[in-house]
Amino acid sequence: MNAKYRTSLRIAAATAACAGSLSVLGLATPAGTAAAHDAGTTHPARLAQPLNAAHPGAKAVGASHARHWPTLRFGSRGPAVSAVQHLLTARGHAAKADGVFGSRTAAAVKAFQRQHHLNPDGAVGTNTWNALIVTVRPGSRGHAVTAAQQLLTARGHAAKADGVFGSRTAAAVKAFQRQHHLIPDGAVGPDTWNALVNGLASTTPAPRGYVLKFIKNWNAPGNSKLALYHDGQLIKSYRAGSGMGSTNECAKERGWLPSGTYKILGHQTNRDTAIKGYAIHLADKTCHPEHGQTAVLRGDLFIHSNMTKNGASRWHGSYKSKGCIKLAPADIKNLFAHLNQAHWPKNLTLQVS
Repeated sequence: MNAKYRTSLRIAAATAACAGSLSVLGLATPAGTAAAHDAGTTHPARLAQPLNAAHPGAKAVGASHARHWPTLRFGSRGPAVSAVQHLLTARGHAAKADGVFGSRTAAAVKAFQRQHHLNPDGAVGTNTWNALIVTVRPGSRGHAVTAAQQLLTARGHAAKADGVFGSRTAAAVKAFQRQHHLIPDGAVGPDTWNALVNGLASTTPAPRGYVLKFIKNWNAPGNSKLALYHDGQLIKSYRAGSGMGSTNECAKERGWLPSGTYKILGHQTNRDTAIKGYAIHLADKTCHPEHGQTAVLRGDLFIHSNMTKNGASRWHGSYKSKGCIKLAPADIKNLFAHLNQAHWPKNLTLQVS
């Protein structure tokens, strides 16, 4: 063993000894004191370790590496969603931990993303995961601990989801870490969180039958996508726009379509109102208000194009609309052709995310 390596070991041992004299909260907090309890024993408080520093739960190889995280969004279900909901609550954005990624969870995610200067798209992808997770270890308490305990149980390492990181939870963490070739230190840091989440089964079951999905482009609302799926398989995708360029769901006639699931009320090829020609009528939807806003009911919602009442094109290349979803004339005719072939399923819905 060379001198440089012995020196590194001494530094690491000294650092661990210092860290071992403290206890950890379930969430990173400013400097201060707090009581943390483990198996009935009170320990002095210590700061949670920053997630961008060297951390417990890291892989044995010290080189930096990119972590892959699953993307959870509106409609996702399962233990990973429940973990996100607990972590949101731990970070001050309350979300009911029911394992269902609904509109309230999406609103909490967006609020968290705005607070942390992330793209407020309401989906939990890599950047949001990295900002959301916190390191928990023996002595930690709270919703972040509950999230880890539920994930451990889902991965086959039973841990009582009581929000208290005691000796049994530590033992379950170490067993999981050994199984996945992580340092078995009993702390849940970024790599352990990542391994817990990535090993879960698919969190978004494929819907049966035909489904329309509108996928918002936050950077360019006029370059969003409308896609038709059958039994989870993509049939066709089209460029689409919604609103007049505003991503505020509560801005009538300016903001884009509120996120959620919509019933299809009917369809026409010869509509003769302000919306003309080919049109799919959508149910009304209440918007998800931003901070300080009041929710409003959005009505007169359609999937449409620029046409005459007889379906002839009046297209000028603009995907802007008064809160509806707008396609090019050729694309909406193609969509109608697919749905005509499917005999316009009675349970057809539109999912907006």
